[in-house]
Amino acid sequence: MFLDIAEYYGLDGKGRLLDLGCGTGEIAIPLSRYFKDVVGVDPSEDMLVEATIKAKEKGIKNVVWKEAKAEDIDGALAPIRLAITGVSFHWMDKPKVLEKVHQLVENGGGMTIIDDSSPVRGKEKTEDWKMKRKELIIKYLGEDRRAGDYLHKNFIKEKRPFKDLIEESMFRTYEFKEYPYTTERSIDEVIGFLYSTSYASKRLFGAKASEFEKELKEELLKLVPSGKFVEEGKTDVFLLRK
Repeated sequence: MFLDIAEYYGLDGKGRLLDLGCGTGEIAIPLSRYFKDVVGVDPSEDMLVEATIKAKEKGIKNVVWKEAKAEDIDGALAPIRLAITGVSFHWMDKPKVLEKVHQLVENGGGMTIIDDSSPVRGKEKTEDWKMKRKELIIKYLGEDRRAGDYLHKNFIKEKRPFKDLIEESMFRTYEFKEYPYTTERSIDEVIGFLYSTSYASKRLFGAKASEFEKELKEELLKLVPSGKFVEEGKTDVFLLRK
């Protein structure tokens, strides 16, 4: 997927990447090699702390992290060759962000929106181990889904499909691609993945983090004794061009 993004925009190690709602750097870090510099923006300080640690561990030196909301970006970040956002786009004021990004992006550049269709805290009925994972997250963190230091329900609700919002924006063209995937994780990798998210980062569990880990391991291994947790899903990618 990242290679396709690089080819679509002709990325060649020049220009700036702006990752909005960057979280722990799951997108910014692997894409950093295609740019001169990268700016990761997120309103959650603990997400940025984790992103900083990950970048350092991987020897990535061309990324800086900025604590801010996507809606608050300004001309100081320009020019941007590519702006990108993951599932955090759901929680943004989408028309406002699209407008601001369009102002900052250079001609020929664009914006990529990546959306995972298989959220951990989705409403769909799924495999028993996934339902148990969701049940335990709710047990420890409450019914209201977290988005870092905020609650998901408090974000601006925009129910129009991404496609409609993009077509209403000033971006001149876009393409849509789907990427089915199958991921196999160990129990430790399942926990590590959760801790990398805004809705189940380790800090949110506080003093109960060890208790949560212990119970999650025990319950999931009862359901999947092999310890091999297979997850299938689909990633939707919108490639916008200015």
